[in-house]
Amino acid sequence: MRWLRDHVQPDHVWFMDDIMGIQDKWIESFADELDRQGVHIPFKSLNRVDLLLRGKTIPALARAGAKIVWVGAESGSQKILDAMDKGTQVEQIYEAARQLHAHGVGVAFFLQFGYPGETRADIDLTLKMVHDLLPDDIGISVSYPLPGTPFYERVKLELGERANWVDSEDLAMLYKGPFKTAFYRQLHTVIHKAYRSRKTWVSLRGGRWAGVRAVGAMLYHQLTLPLATRKLRGLEAQDA
Repeated sequence: MRWLRDHVQPDHVWFMDDIMGIQDKWIESFADELDRQGVHIPFKSLNRVDLLLRGKTIPALARAGAKIVWVGAESGSQKILDAMDKGTQVEQIYEAARQLHAHGVGVAFFLQFGYPGETRADIDLTLKMVHDLLPDDIGISVSYPLPGTPFYERVKLELGERANWVDSEDLAMLYKGPFKTAFYRQLHTVIHKAYRSRKTWVSLRGGRWAGVRAVGAMLYHQLTLPLATRKLRGLEAQDA
């Protein structure tokens, strides 16, 4: 980190470790050492919500210079998190997001749709979670079966030649999920329209000018969201 500061002067660093700070004491020691060295470069990292809530992990990340933490929130439905064997609770997602923001650290959600057994009610719980917490960024995918997992074994007979996410097209279902590919692509559109417009509106309501382009995009998303939602409902009815 010190070498990067002295020789590269990066705007930020992105730690690509799957779970940065899997040991909470290590994160605290890392923050202490950065303080001692006088090195604080804004960084992004990946983590799990349950691990973020251990010890002083979140305060240590803030001290170390964390700008945004991406978490695999996946779903706002506990039923789906349990089916995925995530080992996390919806309440932990809410609490970790609140604590990160309280310490001045952004939080971003990876969201996953189409897991076997997911219903429209489960999807709505995920949409509610995004609305309630308004993360700083979101990434959306459908569930991809990875070889070696129980999920893969459950659906492998349906996969054919397209046996992994690397073979798929954007948001394309590789197995017979709760809905078809067209539904999830339209769901992606609806979520982003609602999320982006709400994010800009909250910023404006808080007295923070978002810029002409952002305001224009907000108005466009608000005007087109009802039509996008109606199209989603139509696709849902076709798949029912």
